Amino acid sequence: MCDQYSLPRSVSDTAKMLYRRTEEEKLLRGKQPDAIVAACLFIACRQAAVPRTFREIVELTNVPKKQIGQCYKALERAFNLAPGATSANPIGGEPTGTGLPSVTGGSKGRGDTPLPGGAGSTNSTSPEDLMARYCNYLDLPPALQAYCAEVAGRARHRDVASGRSPVSIASGIIYFTAMLFGWNKNASLKDIGSTAGVSEGTIKLVYRLLWADRESLVPEQWVKEGKVKWENLPSADGKAVEKEGKSPKEK
Repeated sequence: MCDQYSLPRSVSDTAKMLYRRTEEEKLLRGKQPDAIVAACLFIACRQAAVPRTFREIVELTNVPKKQIGQCYKALERAFNLAPGATSANPIGGEPTGTGLPSVTGGSKGRGDTPLPGGAGSTNSTSPEDLMARYCNYLDLPPALQAYCAEVAGRARHRDVASGRSPVSIASGIIYFTAMLFGWNKNASLKDIGSTAGVSEGTIKLVYRLLWADRESLVPEQWVKEGKVKWENLPSADGKAVEKEGKSPKEK
């Protein structure tokens, strides 16, 4: 499965180690093997700093969300993971972006070898990580991906959309940047929402936050060089920004 989805060897090795310990210690009696594998894979991705949201693991494994969530919660307790320390809520909510410490021992105090990541690791899924994958899925040009990364860095510096999930922020930034550059192919609310697994309303919510701080998020050089037009951006209420090529503060 890891090879099929281009996951690194470290993820495969960690997932196998987790599964073997789960079986040896009989931690999940009565649970479906596929659900156990999916839960181990999710934890392994976190330990190896390979960003995968809980929703992506569900889609990757085709195992019901509830079953994976039950197995994950049990392993969370058994392996002494910090409660809820994942990049996604295993019960189906949006990711929180907090880190996941390494698995340092079995449920029976056997002192197993620590898994990759080290104690106190704070690996998490960032908007930038997700944007790169989403842009690839959407077949957006590399240049637009680079512009998205620039906007994301500025948004992080200014704490724009702070508290929102990485998935929501990534989706909102892709939409904001695509509209800014007048790129409509494969970048509609529907396209991005389907790819990221979030609602159009969620993307609009983050977009409104980005739009409100647009002067700080868009480099002046982009406007001066004619790369972008303010009029391309729908305003928070859905109307286009007027006066082509001018900053909102010039109006």
